[in-house]
Amino acid sequence: MSVALSHQVRAPHWILNYAGADISADISPMVISIAYFDYLSARAGELEVALEDSDRRWQGAWYPGLGDRLNLSIGYASEPLLPCGDFEIDQLELEGPADVFRLRCLSAYITPAMRTRYCVAYENQSLLQIATAVAAKYQLGVVAAPDAPDLRFERVTQSHETDLAFLNRLALAHGYDFTVRGTDLVFYSRAALEAQPPTLTLKRGDVVAFAFENRTRAVYKAAEVAYHDGLSRSLIAYTAAAENIPTGDTRKLIVRCENAQQAMLKARAALTGANQWFLQARLTMPGTTAVSAGNILALDGWASFDGAYIVETARHSLSRRSGYVTQIHARRVA
Repeated sequence: MSVALSHQVRAPHWILNYAGADISADISPMVISIAYFDYLSARAGELEVALEDSDRRWQGAWYPGLGDRLNLSIGYASEPLLPCGDFEIDQLELEGPADVFRLRCLSAYITPAMRTRYCVAYENQSLLQIATAVAAKYQLGVVAAPDAPDLRFERVTQSHETDLAFLNRLALAHGYDFTVRGTDLVFYSRAALEAQPPTLTLKRGDVVAFAFENRTRAVYKAAEVAYHDGLSRSLIAYTAAAENIPTGDTRKLIVRCENAQQAMLKARAALTGANQWFLQARLTMPGTTAVSAGNILALDGWASFDGAYIVETARHSLSRRSGYVTQIHARRVA
């Protein structure tokens, strides 16, 4: 005797709201693909919607307005969806034949003012105070890293930079980072984030494609920061060393440092920043809502490439051809 076994098929599901109204059912027959890009830092989240437009309604009566707001959730029917957040239409495109209308959107909280370049000088302020001042301009809260150092600057200048680019430059130079998540400006320690336990273990059978890259180009055994302070007529210097790096190269930087603390943080951050892509992975897997930028993944089944990886970019996409797919760009952490 043979017994017929049935397995429940997980049906990809998405909900798209436009200006507060759920338009999912109305546009479902037109949707070619939906893609959500989640970045760990520096870049804002992005949404891309491609629509079949043979009747030309999107280029006519349904033509959207630049700046109109959308909200996306993605996942599987009868399961909790991944809330991708709010977005504003930043760019509209039409290509053909056949006619395809595309909406490209940025996180709604990355306003035009945030993309404006400013020149500002900050004096006698800490890194956290500067972040709080910038956040206040956009009515954003600040979520600070618990171990944020009492890092103060006698003077630091924002020179023809956007506010977020300035904060990222300043924070990255000292081993920290900023990103906008919802209505909060999140200030975090890269080292602390990378030290978190894995949230998910992936084996070979869990992915449909993979690629690893292990390199020594632009990888350093040490980083050396040196600055001659003209006021005190003293040399401020610090050397940071890395373990398990097969190259003997030293990265030497001459950058302004007001004190020994800044020299130490800048040397460590420069070494970490240069070596972070020593071993990286690109994975493609069936769609999963369990993966977001900043997650730590444990990879198992690739021998020398196994270990803990932090997700720098997660792309969640739904399309007529491939269904729900998640693509990951990650780098291994110490």
